[in-house]
Amino acid sequence: MKYLFIAICLSLSASAFADVIHLTNGKDINGTVAEYGNMNFTIEQEGGASLRQAAAMVKSIEFSPRAVSFELRGRPKIEGNITSYEGGAFLVQTADGKTEKIPAMFASSLSFGGLARKFMLLSGGTKLDLKKVIAPGKITIVDFYAEWCGTCKQLGPQLEKLNKEDSDVVLRKVDIIDWNSQVAKQFELKGIPNVQIYDRNGKLAGTVTGASIDAVRTHVKAAKQAK
Repeated sequence: MKYLFIAICLSLSASAFADVIHLTNGKDINGTVAEYGNMNFTIEQEGGASLRQAAAMVKSIEFSPRAVSFELRGRPKIEGNITSYEGGAFLVQTADGKTEKIPAMFASSLSFGGLARKFMLLSGGTKLDLKKVIAPGKITIVDFYAEWCGTCKQLGPQLEKLNKEDSDVVLRKVDIIDWNSQVAKQFELKGIPNVQIYDRNGKLAGTVTGASIDAVRTHVKAAKQAK
């Protein structure tokens, strides 16, 4: 059985770390809050390190605003853009412009949108939920590839270089495994590498089939100018 797994490479750029976690002992942690559950935060740091921090030891968090979905105990799920954590509660701005204050004790878990990660490597060939990998406010490059594809190996390092150099670009590499996989059928892929570029609003700005980094850069430029 094939499983979807996510390997997060956070050492690519310091700009991937958008959050500042202020602890009750006066110390600060710079990193990206990737998960919350059972009154614990999972924080990813430079070099790929990951640590768990009890919510009781966290005074406040300055979040880079990004999409978040809260699973609550005894209440409907809440989605919106998270802005901060203070006094044991999260502040979230919902789609209707309201600000919700969510006590941490009421949140069974939360999941972040793609913005939390500048680089994601996905494998397993299963269906892809674009809403979970596209980064709102950023230019998202989705690279469909396979380990057995020679042309993909040629383009891959160039995409990763672009990801490192441009703070507005996030990269999601999706290993299709083979042509019969669910993800290959989902996107009706006929050739790889197949690179899709999404603008800041999550709209597809262009697709490149083949190893043309220049074509990718052209679509990235156009995506930045899109309104």
